[in-house]
Amino acid sequence: MSAVNLLSPVLNGGIQNVNFVNGRVLTAEDLTGERRANLQRQRYLGQCVGEGVDHGFAIKVSASSIPFGQQVVTVTAGLALNRNGEVLYLGSDTDVTLAAAPQPGPVNGGLFAPCTPPQTQLSNPGIYILTVMPASGFQGQAPIVQLNSTGVAASCGSAFATAGVQFRLLQITLDTAGSPLQASLFQLANQIQSQLANNASQVSVAPALSQLRNGLAYACFGTEQVEQYATDPLDFLSQASPFSSYGAVDQSRAAGLLTNCEVPLALLYWTPAGIQFVDMWSVRRRITREPATRKLPLLEGDRRVSEAEAMLLQFEDHMQSLLAGPSALNTISADNYFLFLPAAGMVEVTSNGIDAVTTGAQLTGFVLPTFFGVHASRDIATTNGNLLRDLFEDALYQEPIQLSSTGEIQLYLVWENLQAVNAGTTARLAALFASGALRYRGIARYGTAKWNLSRYAPRVI
Repeated sequence: MSAVNLLSPVLNGGIQNVNFVNGRVLTAEDLTGERRANLQRQRYLGQCVGEGVDHGFAIKVSASSIPFGQQVVTVTAGLALNRNGEVLYLGSDTDVTLAAAPQPGPVNGGLFAPCTPPQTQLSNPGIYILTVMPASGFQGQAPIVQLNSTGVAASCGSAFATAGVQFRLLQITLDTAGSPLQASLFQLANQIQSQLANNASQVSVAPALSQLRNGLAYACFGTEQVEQYATDPLDFLSQASPFSSYGAVDQSRAAGLLTNCEVPLALLYWTPAGIQFVDMWSVRRRITREPATRKLPLLEGDRRVSEAEAMLLQFEDHMQSLLAGPSALNTISADNYFLFLPAAGMVEVTSNGIDAVTTGAQLTGFVLPTFFGVHASRDIATTNGNLLRDLFEDALYQEPIQLSSTGEIQLYLVWENLQAVNAGTTARLAALFASGALRYRGIARYGTAKWNLSRYAPRVI
């Protein structure tokens, strides 16, 4: 490494822009070089912004999928950034056939460096991550005039080098040796396969399938590794922080199975009978900035906050699928259908078991005492609607709830929502739950609230 003086330009490795001067012969190579410089500058800007999905790229199973046959997913139009800073843009909703063997992508047209991820031979059953990566190809025709053709076009070439995207499936392999959570998920997946092979009903398979979906999400969140952080928070003083990467997605990156070209979009569980579930938020993240350093990755930066947001969104999507699923809602309990819950969340419930509801209207949803069971707090407190943002903002900086080691979970009703339900409107009754690590937010209303629905917040000394 050679030293330079102050105010001396350092040009090695810089972005080379074509120098246009009068009299210079302009060639296609010059214009291509200028375009390449602009793309490089855009990639650097993209790396400053972060990686993830800006909007769109929602995934769902297409109606054209065939049980025990070809599977198709619909991907909505969207915009994303990969780790290289490259913009991934899908202009319209697209059906993607999940073929049993990798399909060749579009021919690269020079807009992107070749991105060749490891080829995965798909074999059902399996757990897969659907990713999107850049692609480019030539479109259209343009006339080409030779120098000696007196201005008459003698041939044609491609008119556009178009930037697009392509999709890939990456198979996830559960670590059955070193990770208790992944080992239990491996056994759970085998149990589900056995049930499906024996033509078990959807209702009987639903609890295990739900636990598998929930557990896989938190394996991707890296919850099992992150909970070990507090045992030695100064570990970074003697070595690189072991928490600079964690979770099943980082595990795939470290193994070279997931490239920096790709942005994860959804987790799919695919069995011979077809796709059992699509879970986006287990691997999908909003645009997330890199931390300032990697010494304190769990205390600084944007990643843990974006993961906490994803935990909440994953739970709400999961609950929506249970509402539309085969199981009777009055039989579903958190202990039988989940392994983890986010630090705070909302559940649509019926009035059954809640003294505060006085209306005779038929409400839909889960039965609150049944769903939370032994985890239900002694009091179902009421809170104000203007405290919701404060509660959920606080929850972004708390760890998720592990049901196997958690006792009481604080439950709330929202006062404004409760009043609307009791007034006979079409409002649905929402129950909030919060980790015991979060500050109590119940509001006592003497003369209006039931005795078991309010209490003073504990005095902080």
